[in-house]
Amino acid sequence: MNARIMIVDDDHHILKACARVLKGSTYRCYIFSSPIDALKQVTSINPSVVISDQRMPDMEGTSFLEKIKQVLPLAVRIMMTGYADVDAAVRSINKGHVFRFIKKPWDDDAFNTAIDHAMGYHGLKKKFRQLVENKKEEYSEQERFKGVIEMAGAVCHEFAQPLQVILGNCELIESLSKQNSENSIFNENIICITESINELSELLLKIMTINSYKTKNYAGSRKIVDIHAANKDGKERQDGIQW
Repeated sequence: MNARIMIVDDDHHILKACARVLKGSTYRCYIFSSPIDALKQVTSINPSVVISDQRMPDMEGTSFLEKIKQVLPLAVRIMMTGYADVDAAVRSINKGHVFRFIKKPWDDDAFNTAIDHAMGYHGLKKKFRQLVENKKEEYSEQERFKGVIEMAGAVCHEFAQPLQVILGNCELIESLSKQNSENSIFNENIICITESINELSELLLKIMTINSYKTKNYAGSRKIVDIHAANKDGKERQDGIQW
């Protein structure tokens, strides 16, 4: 079954634009003009990703996404916001209500990238939940290795939210600073920070998807786990333990 996205915005033009961007994707898209109507059907739809506008007459996006978090904690939440809603976006990111935000007007490629990242993060959250629920099972010779990976996954899971807070605030600062051309050096620094955070996020994703014990030589005649090689498809490896 295709992954599901719920999009909520009282502006029908925005909903049409979202549907246009996602047309041809593998995702099933459910659109709502009312957050109240969306809440009534969210459990039956069970979306992997929920996207909400901030300014809506029935309910603000921050409140709506907070309710989504309570009902479907695994659902990844994204807020659509304009420059006037910067403060609300910051509060929502800092409280952990949203994974990230999409600025209006958006770039279509950036929009799709944000959705893909959110879907990937949802898959990791779901996998982590399954690992925790199955931690009492027997794994024979793989048990120790898997236990270590579960612990690494838990650590990565805890690191992910603070990273998104930092990234979200950097994006907000970058958006505001672009209005002042005199801040070119400052903008370059923010871009550098953002790129570093994205690299660290990719590293965390790799750690959370390790599925084999693959090592490499390290200083002092020691060996460490080769993170980049340990999460590739098993058919590409000659050695290592799969689980």
